[in-house]
Amino acid sequence: MAASMSKFKAELRKYKRRNAVAHEVNFLNITAMMDMMTIILVFLLKSLSASSANMPQTNDLALPTSILQGEAAQDGIQVVVSREHVLINGNELKGIEVPGCFTNPADAPKPHENYKLVFCPGDSPHGFAPKFKARGTPSDLEIAPLLAAVENPVKVEEANAKAKNKPGGVEAMILFDRYTSFRVMTEVMYTLGQAKISRFHFIAMQASK
Repeated sequence: MAASMSKFKAELRKYKRRNAVAHEVNFLNITAMMDMMTIILVFLLKSLSASSANMPQTNDLALPTSILQGEAAQDGIQVVVSREHVLINGNELKGIEVPGCFTNPADAPKPHENYKLVFCPGDSPHGFAPKFKARGTPSDLEIAPLLAAVENPVKVEEANAKAKNKPGGVEAMILFDRYTSFRVMTEVMYTLGQAKISRFHFIAMQASK
C-alpha cells in the first residue's frame, strides 16, 4: 500500500509539471493606473501653463503682429512689458511705472481695435523714470528693479542648463505691448543683457493672410 501511494504521488507530480502554465496577470491594478494618470495630467498641465503660446492679452497688453511663421519658444525667462506693468515669470514688479507711448492714455487703442501707426517718443526723457535707474539719471539704460527681479530666475535657468548640458546661455521670452516705445525696449533689453541673458525671443501674434 505504501509503494502504491508513493507511485501515485510521483505520477501526480509529473502530471502537474506537464500541464503547468506560465503565470499571467489577469487583473488590473487600478491604484497604479490612477498614479500613472495623475503624473501624466500634472505633466501636461505644467507644460501648458509654461507655454509661451498661451499668453493672455489684457486691457493694457496687445501683442504686435508678425508675418513670420514659426513655433513659439518654450524655454526661458518670461518677461512681459505691458502699458502699465512689468512681469517676470508671471510675478509683477511692484511700484515700477512703465512710460506711456501716448501723451493722453485715453488715446491708446484697446486690444480688440485695429492697429494704427503710432510714432512713440524715443529719447531718454521717455524712458523709465530716473528713480528706477541704477545711476539715477534719465540717460542711464539699466533698470534697477528689473535687474534685481531677474537675478534669481537667471540662476535657476543656468542651473537647469548645466544639468541638461545645454549650451547657448540663458534665454528670455519677451512680450512687449505693440505700442511700447523704442526707448523702453532698449532699456529692458540692455538690463536683461546685464543680467547675463544672452538670447531673446520676441512673442508676437501671427498676422492674418
